[in-house]
Amino acid sequence: MELSLAQFLDFSKDDAVQIIDTRISNEFLQGYIPGAIHIELDAIKTLNALKIMEQDCPIILVCTEGTEELAIKRFELLGYTQVRGFLKGGFTTWVEADQKIDLIIEVEVDELAMDIPFDEYLMILDIRTEDVYDKAHIKDSINLPLIEFSDPGSMSELDEHFNIYLIDDLGKELLLAASVLKKQGIHNIRIVQDGWDAVEFLKNKFTIVTSKKKPTNTEEF
Repeated sequence: MELSLAQFLDFSKDDAVQIIDTRISNEFLQGYIPGAIHIELDAIKTLNALKIMEQDCPIILVCTEGTEELAIKRFELLGYTQVRGFLKGGFTTWVEADQKIDLIIEVEVDELAMDIPFDEYLMILDIRTEDVYDKAHIKDSINLPLIEFSDPGSMSELDEHFNIYLIDDLGKELLLAASVLKKQGIHNIRIVQDGWDAVEFLKNKFTIVTSKKKPTNTEEF
């Protein structure tokens, strides 16, 4: 269903309603509606596995014009039956109405490398899966797999005084993770362009470590 700006704003007043922005990453980085979560069209299929939201969650969409019906169909195929509609005119309508916007900052990996020695509040948040993280990661980074973002309690140790840099495998899940964190009130976030792939390219600028395997109990009774 096509929603006017007034209808969209009315729906968004309900805390139970989730705004989802399906635009491509480059467009989302130019600005987005505060509280929205970024899930590109091709990534909608991963929602059930990530458990970012329940299937009965009411949804309103912000889409690239011409892709709205496709987005709705993909959500419905996954069992998300409470899609209330999409904003007519998309993000352009929002901007032209002088509504507030939010931004996520993207940095290149060499900026992270330069900041590490000088920023005592810098936190590297690595959202790759635990097994991948254990094989190689930046020293002193924190592992919080994206799948754990469904539990707000997992973010309890993330504080606004930290300067948080997000890393994933290839950079494709960073905007989703960052937008979820921002929705939870954690705003001091930067995403590292191309994720771990970029770190490996400049690995001589980082201290890369592996996780020690947890000892197994071999004692016999």
